[in-house]
Amino acid sequence: MAQPTTERRQVTRIEPPESRRLSLNVSLSVQVLDISRSGVSLGSKAEIRIGDRAQLRVTVASRSVSVTIEVRHVSVGPQSGRGIRYRAGAVFVGLSAEQRLLLDQLLAGERD
Repeated sequence: MAQPTTERRQVTRIEPPESRRLSLNVSLSVQVLDISRSGVSLGSKAEIRIGDRAQLRVTVASRSVSVTIEVRHVSVGPQSGRGIRYRAGAVFVGLSAEQRLLLDQLLAGERD
């Protein structure tokens, strides 16, 4: 018969109320499959869900921009040779004029 375990926590934990939204910031490596003025297509080894929001940091040469994205579409398939199983379509959310300009410059540079 298993022996009861001794509580080692020094502070009592409680479950948060359902009405409270808590978040955990994590970093997730994704592959940008394509990008446009309105959104981005991503490939990932880890699960991505519709409604997830994230900060996408894009760097081309010495220029970079960080924008908020929201996942609107997800498809799951067999793992590819690069380990990609999840494909997600996301839109840019709340772009400032400066972010839009930087994004336009990055996209224009990619076409050159």
